[in-house]
Amino acid sequence: MEPVFVDPPVSGPRPAGPLSKRPQQILAAVLVLVVVTAIVVPSRGWMSEIVALLLLLMAVLVNAAAFGFWPGLGSALVALAVFNFFFVEPHLSLMAAQPQDMVVLLAFLTAAGLTGFLAGRMREQVDSARDRAVVLEVLSSASGALGRAGSEAQILDTVIRHVTTLSDAPVALLSRSPAGLVPAPGSLTPREADLQAAEQALIRGRVEMAIADGWTGSHLTFHPLPLGAAARHAIGHRLPEAVDRDTGYREQAIDNVLRQAGAALERLELGRKASEEREISDRQALRAALLSSLSHDLRTPLATILGSVTTLRDLRGSLPPEAQEDLLSATSEEATRLARYVENLLQMTRLLTGASVALHPVAPADCARAAASRAQRAFPAASITADLPDLPLVMAEAGLVEQVVFSLIENAKAYAPGPVLVTGATDGPDIRLEVHDQGPGLPGSVLAWLATPDLTRGEEKSGLGLPICKGIAQLLGGRLEARPGPGARLALILPAVTPTGAGGPI
Repeated sequence: MEPVFVDPPVSGPRPAGPLSKRPQQILAAVLVLVVVTAIVVPSRGWMSEIVALLLLLMAVLVNAAAFGFWPGLGSALVALAVFNFFFVEPHLSLMAAQPQDMVVLLAFLTAAGLTGFLAGRMREQVDSARDRAVVLEVLSSASGALGRAGSEAQILDTVIRHVTTLSDAPVALLSRSPAGLVPAPGSLTPREADLQAAEQALIRGRVEMAIADGWTGSHLTFHPLPLGAAARHAIGHRLPEAVDRDTGYREQAIDNVLRQAGAALERLELGRKASEEREISDRQALRAALLSSLSHDLRTPLATILGSVTTLRDLRGSLPPEAQEDLLSATSEEATRLARYVENLLQMTRLLTGASVALHPVAPADCARAAASRAQRAFPAASITADLPDLPLVMAEAGLVEQVVFSLIENAKAYAPGPVLVTGATDGPDIRLEVHDQGPGLPGSVLAWLATPDLTRGEEKSGLGLPICKGIAQLLGGRLEARPGPGARLALILPAVTPTGAGGPI
């Protein structure tokens, strides 16, 4: 059923297709009659007229059953002429000398006509049923392919292949471009008249019918895809030959394929718009999370710093050295906390603006080790261990991977006592970087939030660390997920680089 595009001709006289077999059928019917005539005529000296009639009638039956009604009817007339010419007196003429001979000829004509009619109708019904099955098979194949198509190129390729099969001739597919209408690879090479007809179909947003044979203009009927003024493509095809039995089915099937292709293109466009709206919604949700956390994460350290500095300035002379040292330590800790928060703000701003990332192969184990070392320097009192084997490469930005692991370590240190362990492993086609702690585990609300695509937790006073980690994971084509305990186990999952170089969004 797959058509082959080999040197497609330009639009013009219709090429002979596999369904245009009427001349061959007529030639075969004539050949059958010639063979039977060659048998009965030399044998008329010893062969009875009854045997000759039966042989000629059998030839009519064969032609009708093999080639249809009209070849059968024509065979009946020729067989009658042969019998009259060679077996009815006067011989070698089409006259009948005896009245009973006229009765025989009329009886033969009636029997041959009925035989040809019945056998021919049966043959045409069988052929019609077979052709309907072929059309339905092509239509089913097109529906399945269009339903599975995930790109515009796949939809257009499906349209070309199936409309070519249904119309029994190559088709022309032209797409809009800044340089004008461009033919799709594998489709018919258009003439100037075809380009004009396709342009008219796109401008008017409706079907542009082909001109009749013998007139100048396009011999292709052009449909806009999708239908309407938003059409970006025009597909031109030949209408099935009017002499074919299944012309109506094929025209209807072509119309159905084109309508389904239009619906598939609209589905892709709606999916693209939905993706854009989802991205805008995520950014707005991140912005809301940022605003809701300002009072919690920014006001508290500022109040502590302001209070400590004010106390030192006003009461420094009356405070003991230990109290002054405590105030300075608190000021330093809160200033460090503010610095980390500003860093989170910068990452959040990057996500909100939808900045693209430069993806290239990076070693995830090295990123995780760098994050563990950085966390150990930031939190010297904490016990942070990195147990990481060498892992396959991932398509990512090394700084973002390190930032996620560092934030997970920081989150574990803040909410759970005891040591923090960083591990890594290969998980099928993915790479998993995990941060373990010895705490009570993640709250149910956090576990539920991690299982959703939402970036915000919808909770007052929730920090930015986990939302940023989740946003970065999604930006890199991966995900952030919780693993079974004991304690809390958060994993950054990233797709490994395949031999073809794929492994994440580009």
